[in-house]
Amino acid sequence: MPTDATRVLVIDDEAVLRGLLREMLFACGYEADVAENGAAGLARYQARRHRAVITDLLMPGMNGFEVVAALRTIDPEVRIIMLTGSAPALTTERARQWGITLLHKPIALRELKAAVDAVCRR
Repeated sequence: MPTDATRVLVIDDEAVLRGLLREMLFACGYEADVAENGAAGLARYQARRHRAVITDLLMPGMNGFEVVAALRTIDPEVRIIMLTGSAPALTTERARQWGITLLHKPIALRELKAAVDAVCRR
């Protein structure tokens, strides 16, 4: 299934942050679908492939790394940006090893745009 070149999937359990990220992505020229947890995000990704996925690290149910592992069984080439409020060295190293772009909350618009643009160019 081909991807939509400007569509990004946002997976985050915080409704306010999901809405804010959707608006920020729109301001950067992207369209965004949102999901409130890992299971919903996987279902949305399977229904319609996205150019990139932004997922929170800490969520109830599946955490961000579990979401990434499941997404990669669907699409090994999926482009991932992970959001975190804090990142111990182990999390940072794991993200690097997995080829995940790690961003720290709060996120500035230009930081989000630069990260999404970079992963979408891969």
